[in-house]
Amino acid sequence: MAKKKATNQGPTQQHLQAYQRMNFLHQASILMSTTIVPTIDNNMNNNKKSSELKSLAPLGRYYNNNMKKIGRKLVLRSDPSVKRTICKRCDTALIPALTATVRIKGTPTATVTTCKICGTQKRLVANPKYQLFNEKSENIVSTE
Repeated sequence: MAKKKATNQGPTQQHLQAYQRMNFLHQASILMSTTIVPTIDNNMNNNKKSSELKSLAPLGRYYNNNMKKIGRKLVLRSDPSVKRTICKRCDTALIPALTATVRIKGTPTATVTTCKICGTQKRLVANPKYQLFNEKSENIVSTE
């Protein structure tokens, strides 16, 4: 058998559909976490209908969990901004004032995000000189 020709497909071109699917699942999880629907409970004993408000947050957690599974299976990295909006413990979309509380604390100024579902805290230190790995010029791969 002859060797296959090497193609210059970067990770974004090679796994474009997977990244699109992960993006869709992340957006859907945020939408489901913010959606509240009324449920109607028919009580036969008193012949009265009562309505309650129910959140679709469990569906949002399922979408985030599914997104993480796709990334692990195909060995794809999510953007740090996406990772910061998902709870590591319960996969809830961290939306300030709705599913998370955000505080600024400490001597080295840090943003502390606390998940309202499980109580897990994320601490991000605010260092003006810090640069993310994927934003450093020596780590950027050219597609020429």
